[in-house]
Amino acid sequence: MAPAVPRSGDAIFANVERVNAELFTLTYGAIVRQLLTDLEEVEEVNKQLDQMGYNIGIRLIDEFLAKSNVTRCVDFRETAEVIAKVLLSSLLTFL
Repeated sequence: MAPAVPRSGDAIFANVERVNAELFTLTYGAIVRQLLTDLEEVEEVNKQLDQMGYNIGIRLIDEFLAKSNVTRCVDFRETAEVIAKVLLSSLLTFL
């Protein structure tokens, strides 16, 4: 049985504060610059950025599951379907 999927992720994230795109870009650029200064090796910087992206993704999924009324998924396919239909669609509307 498929999990109950809310019609729209917009309702879930309606009260989430949004960050200005320019502020986000400047902050990300500052992080990359600082990593380059600290680590000096591009390969190591890329590893750090990859780990940061993974952690952000985990945080987004955790927040989504905490705020939504989605029932427990029984397999990975259902989990991916819920994330694609609800979470990603709502995140893309904020960009």
